[in-house]
Amino acid sequence: MLSRRLLGIYLGLTLVLPVVAAPPPVKTFELQAATSSYRLGAGDGIEVNVFNVPEMTTQRVILADGTVTLPIIGAVRLSGLSTEEASTKLAGLYQPYLQSTQITVAVSNPRPMNVTVLGEVNRPGPYNLGSGVANATSTKSGTGQGSIGGIGGGRLTVSQALNLAGGVTEVADVENITLIRPLPDGQTSRRSVNLWALLQNADTTQDMPMLDGDALVVPKADPAKPGYDPTFLSSTTLSPSTVEVKILGEVTKPGFVSVAPNAPLMDALVAAGGLTNNADPQAVQLLRLKNDGSVERLQLAAVLEQGRDPIKNPSLHKGDLIVVPRSFGGSIFKTIQEFSSAVFPLNFLLSLFQR
Repeated sequence: MLSRRLLGIYLGLTLVLPVVAAPPPVKTFELQAATSSYRLGAGDGIEVNVFNVPEMTTQRVILADGTVTLPIIGAVRLSGLSTEEASTKLAGLYQPYLQSTQITVAVSNPRPMNVTVLGEVNRPGPYNLGSGVANATSTKSGTGQGSIGGIGGGRLTVSQALNLAGGVTEVADVENITLIRPLPDGQTSRRSVNLWALLQNADTTQDMPMLDGDALVVPKADPAKPGYDPTFLSSTTLSPSTVEVKILGEVTKPGFVSVAPNAPLMDALVAAGGLTNNADPQAVQLLRLKNDGSVERLQLAAVLEQGRDPIKNPSLHKGDLIVVPRSFGGSIFKTIQEFSSAVFPLNFLLSLFQR
């Protein structure tokens, strides 16, 4: 009797309680499967080689609809296939017409490769990698659009894509980069990339090849994150080779100067041509915009003998502003000079009328 009551309670609960479906798994891609084969697409120039039948060997360009037209079999859709898969497909289509068919498909002129780099990089945006273009060039000032030599199909790695986008910023979290990849079925997959492991432990598997249509998202790091070292990061090849700072006041060439990341203050002053005779080297100011929006202000003495002292000769960051004021004596001299230049023409004119 008791067992029947328990069974009835159990059945009642199963009818009342809603069934909660398990969340769908997040799609990820296997590194080897995702990077070992170049996926054909519109614009690819291919060579179809039929062994022992040279008259059937031909070169074609995949059309916008993803097809090529071949002898005997006509239009065949190859877009989205690897070269190995395309070879197998063509061998099957030619089998009724050729005996012992062995066919290979090779990419002779790959299409331009398009990738997108977003987040904490210096030039975020889309990039086009076309063969025959030697260097990355921005098509519009301040945007990330550009082109660089190379081909599609996984020849560009994650770190190279970051360099293409001007390198990561000082607050980038290179431990949690996301690589977003379109899949042949129209869906997308995500994979986490840890370039910090590459920098610390030489884990080259993290610097995976990118494919056409891939996107990188570089998040901002939490300053309180354990092991976070922006100074070390800015000294690596993931960061830009130079940073730009602005110098105002009593220097020979005021304006923007480019220095190496983490270069000391004196390097920027030297790049600006050094101090003028009217400068006050004991009251140089360094202004820096912090992440919270506040401005950090330091007053320093510009003395070459200080070397790389991190307190007296601090390292520079991108966007720093250096102000070199005029000394008290220099101000007086400048005032006298300006006054003299204004009075001299009047005295000269008066002398012309004197006998």
